[in-house]
Amino acid sequence: MKRSYIVLLAVFFFLAISALVIIQVRWINSVVSAEDQEFRFGVNEALKEVVNELEKAETYKRIISEINPEPQEVTTGDQVNGLPPQSDESRLLEKYGFDPNIRSVVINRAGRTYLLNSESLESESFFENTEPGEQSLTAGATGRMTNKIISIENIVSRILHETPPLRDRFSSDEINTLIRKSLDAVGIHLDYECAVRGDYGGLIYRTPDYTESSGANKYLRQLFPNDPVPGNNILTIYFPEEEQYKFSQIAFMAISSMLLILLLILLSTGTFIVIFRQKRFSEIRSDFINNMTHELKTPIATISLASQMLADRTIPEDARNPEGLTAVINEESNRLKVLVEKVLQTAIFEKAKLELDKQKTDVHAIIIRAVDAFKLQVTGRGGVISTFLDAHDPMVTADEPNLFNVLLNLLDNALKYTTRVPEITVTTAGYHKGIIITVSDNGIGIPREHLKHIFEKFYRVPAGNTHNIKGFGLGLSYVKKIVEEHHGTIKVESQLSKGTRIIIHLPKEQSK
Repeated sequence: MKRSYIVLLAVFFFLAISALVIIQVRWINSVVSAEDQEFRFGVNEALKEVVNELEKAETYKRIISEINPEPQEVTTGDQVNGLPPQSDESRLLEKYGFDPNIRSVVINRAGRTYLLNSESLESESFFENTEPGEQSLTAGATGRMTNKIISIENIVSRILHETPPLRDRFSSDEINTLIRKSLDAVGIHLDYECAVRGDYGGLIYRTPDYTESSGANKYLRQLFPNDPVPGNNILTIYFPEEEQYKFSQIAFMAISSMLLILLLILLSTGTFIVIFRQKRFSEIRSDFINNMTHELKTPIATISLASQMLADRTIPEDARNPEGLTAVINEESNRLKVLVEKVLQTAIFEKAKLELDKQKTDVHAIIIRAVDAFKLQVTGRGGVISTFLDAHDPMVTADEPNLFNVLLNLLDNALKYTTRVPEITVTTAGYHKGIIITVSDNGIGIPREHLKHIFEKFYRVPAGNTHNIKGFGLGLSYVKKIVEEHHGTIKVESQLSKGTRIIIHLPKEQSK
């Protein structure tokens, strides 16, 4: 699959994930809004019930107190104005449009209603149609009904026109009981704080922890709204844990959905990272195979040509130069052997752990051997290879063959990536835990963006769009592997057009 297709697929996938996240966020917001509306509705319904029940309770108490009043001296408005007191009967008769100065009685007789006054009482026709016993009974019942009506209307009139102070119309226990009962009825079991204010904002009652500076939502309701002249009596309530309560109602679904989306994003991201790495590894492996084919074909072709010249009897003996051809064959055979060994080194990376034979080893001796093996190649290009072996104690516990191969790979890279006259330096220095080995060159250097990749298997630093330097990309990955197996560290320092330094720290003592 082409890299562009993978990139396009990744873009579409993450666009889909982004759309899913947006939809999920909008859904959570809508759920939060619905939960908020439901909570507000429940609180308002509860407060409505509190107001209704409070007003009913007050009306009931007023009626009871009017029926069984405490003894007290009452001064009527007529007395205050200097007029004779007006009887309840006179008030009632005046209300219905009758002259209070004329004695009037309503009598119900056999379904018929009679209006009697002083004039009708003197009429002979009334007594002619009414028997004496019946007249007495009817007049008595009518009197009692009149008294009841007057009593009820007096009670209602006082309730309507006499409004007691707000603080006398309820108690703290009463209002808290009603609030708790009403909230429980709508399914809200939260602690609350409340306050009651009267006219002009005066504070009549508040719960101990009530505060005006609270950031919670406050719910307001007018108390006693059915008063003839409604006052500015306001019940205020809020819930300190309202937001936590709302969140708890949707927390499980919201958190679960977000975790699933996050897991999906992580899995998809990991999948595409693996795909890109496999794609990159496939490209590197293809490059490795191409380079390997070229590197192996060159010595094979040279050996084949030299062998044909040696076997060709048509060429004169002096022209064939057997010694020279033999040397070429030997040189190319050694080159081929080195290439094959490098390829076989890839098996190292397939093992969980290398089997190293660690012994007391002289690092300086190994460095000298490696330098001698490369000196001819360096001097052949007019260069120089120098050593400054300053470590006082060069003995370390190490696997000598693999440590020797590490130095060969470093020297090979130093020579390979130097386009001018090579100047290679190998130094050692001691430190309290072991020895420091440094291989420096004056080569082309490594770009900063490639430094973190140079120890990866098959990775080779490109020059433009092509690799102008032959190799398999296995050398430095092998070096790093061996150094780490010796419990050491390796790092690289490089500047473009100035050169590269490879620094290895090897401890003295290691477990086998």
